[in-house]
Amino acid sequence: MLVVFFRSLILYVVTFLVIRLMGKRELSKVQPFELAIIILIADLASGPMASPGISIFDGIVPIVALLICYIIFTFLIQSSNKVQEVVCGKIVVIIENGKILEAELKKQQYTIADLMSQLRKKDIFKVQDVKYAIIETNGDLNIIKMDQNTDKIPLNIIEDGKITDNNLEILSFDVEKVNKLLENEKIKLEDVLIGTMDENSKFIYQLKEVEK
Repeated sequence: MLVVFFRSLILYVVTFLVIRLMGKRELSKVQPFELAIIILIADLASGPMASPGISIFDGIVPIVALLICYIIFTFLIQSSNKVQEVVCGKIVVIIENGKILEAELKKQQYTIADLMSQLRKKDIFKVQDVKYAIIETNGDLNIIKMDQNTDKIPLNIIEDGKITDNNLEILSFDVEKVNKLLENEKIKLEDVLIGTMDENSKFIYQLKEVEK
C-alpha cells in the first residue's frame, strides 16, 4: 500500500510539473494539440498508479516525451504562421453586419442553435445586433456589437515579426499594403512585436525590445 502511495505521489508531481511547464493558460483556452497531450498524460499516469506491476518509468518516460513533443510543436507554431494555422486552425468570421455567413456556419459545423446559445451567453438575443462575430482558434465566440461604432474588426496583421496571412484575408488587405505601412513608419517587419489595424483602419504597433 505504501509503495502505491509513493508511486502515485511521484507520478502526480511529474504530471503537475509537465502541465505547469506547458504554461498558465486556462484549460478551456487550450488548443486541440495541447488538449490531446493533457489527455494522454493523464492516461499514461493512471496506468502505473493503479498497477504496481507496471514500472513507474513506463509512465514517466512517455510523459516527458510528450513534454518534448509539446515544446517542439510550440517552437514550430511560433516560427511559422502556416504551421500555426495547420496545428491550431484560424479565426473565422461567422456573422458580419447582422447576417450569418452560411458557408462558414456549415464549415465550422455550427448549428443555428449552437450559435444562438453562444450569443445568449454574451447577452445578445438577436443576430441583427451583431456587427461581427468571430470564432477563435480554441472555439470561443467573440463579438462586436452594432452599437460599438466599429467600422472594421481590429486584427493583428503582424505578430512577432511575421505577417498574419489569415487576418489579412479577413481585412481584404495584402502584403504590399503592409510593406507600405512599414515603409511609412520607417520600421522593419522583423522588428515589430505586434502590429494591428484598429477599428478605424489605423495602423498601431509595438516594436520588439532591443536586446542588450
